[in-house]
Amino acid sequence: MAALLDAEPKSKAFLRRRLVTREGEPSELVSLWLPLELSEGTDLTSGEALPQGIRQHLQSRKGVRFDHIVEQITARMPTAQEVKQLGMPKNVPLLAVFGAVRDASGRPLVVVEVLLPADRHELEDAYPVA
Repeated sequence: MAALLDAEPKSKAFLRRRLVTREGEPSELVSLWLPLELSEGTDLTSGEALPQGIRQHLQSRKGVRFDHIVEQITARMPTAQEVKQLGMPKNVPLLAVFGAVRDASGRPLVVVEVLLPADRHELEDAYPVA
């Protein structure tokens, strides 16, 4: 996470994590990391759901503007804790989607990790080739 946030190794970051359910079943585990100074003075540190999206909340509280996302997708086996949280077999891989949200200068503001059990999700993308 430090590399994705362009932070010094072993530096501290704020983490907000939630389990997303669909039709009453665990579907994905979403983690959000941001530099401590960006989380200060926001409602991200409360355990309550935000009345608005994170982008809007950070824009109104900290004046930051999201510009683009650099995304990486990997596959790996889940940890024992992830197996339990997601209610999944331990022999099914996870799709790990990382998104480094950056401002117009390229400075990382937030890193989002979405863990998806591979037997429950399919990723599709479309983009222009010209």
